[in-house]
Amino acid sequence: MINELSSPVIALTEYTSILPLMGYLDTERGTNFADNVLDQCVEKQISCLMIDLSAVTLVNTNLAQKLFTLLDMLHLVGIDTVLSGVRPEIAQTAVQLGIDFDGITIKATLAHAIHDRYAELGYL
Repeated sequence: MINELSSPVIALTEYTSILPLMGYLDTERGTNFADNVLDQCVEKQISCLMIDLSAVTLVNTNLAQKLFTLLDMLHLVGIDTVLSGVRPEIAQTAVQLGIDFDGITIKATLAHAIHDRYAELGYL
């Protein structure tokens, strides 16, 4: 339960959810991060997860890798992902790690991600 609270998947629509990440992503917080998020997404039967990084102040290389591993895991179970609020430090770390961005939708802000998703679903 504590781990779910540190990585809450919040429903936006019936099949679209948001994962707002905040603060410093340290090793302790990231230990079961990917598994917990994946379990929540599968349990809620979502088809799209928006991961907002705008409030993440610092991330280490290990946790950046865990985040992108999560994106791969979500893709394998058929869940589309949208990253928003990618800060320059996170972008630099991801590029240094050689992360493959194919198939990853990236939006400047969470507002842009939500707007585009609503338009895609015909809500606008």
